Amino acid sequence: RFPRMVRDLARALGKQVRLEFAGELTQVDRDILEKLESPLAHLLRNAVDHGCEPPDERRRAGKPVEGTVRLEAHHRAGMLLITVADDGRGVDSGRVREVIVRRKLTTPQVADQMSELELLDFLFLPGFTMKDAVTEISGRGVGLDVVQNVVKSVRGVVRVVSQPGRGMRFQL
Repeated sequence: RFPRMVRDLARALGKQVRLEFAGELTQVDRDILEKLESPLAHLLRNAVDHGCEPPDERRRAGKPVEGTVRLEAHHRAGMLLITVADDGRGVDSGRVREVIVRRKLTTPQVADQMSELELLDFLFLPGFTMKDAVTEISGRGVGLDVVQNVVKSVRGVVRVVSQPGRGMRFQL
């Protein structure tokens, strides 16, 4: 269902996005797969909505008009590793600082001292969103905290890496 979901969402947002897969033959326990279906859908929706830019913005940034979202699964050291990555805008750590200070989650002085990794941790707080307006697709602040909780429930962790202007990668 993921290809159709990404295609329909991209069309609704006026974006051009291609979903790529890697590791289709990776064996995954059925129970784990069922538990991860909703979190993966959320990460893919975020990649299309928050990550991938509209065609004109991508063109101005010197990128191909079509954005790419990649879902990859493989085993490493006896563990399942799933990656959802996009080649979009990434997260602006300065903007995260502004949002956490505006929402009084910390003081400006503390926010200025935070590393990028510490700032990205705020994305996983319940109710936290970078969107200024709530839409049908996002902005309610429900999502990444649920992703993290589900992954923790199967004894996993979520890691996030953002490269401003180049994309974002979530590893489960």
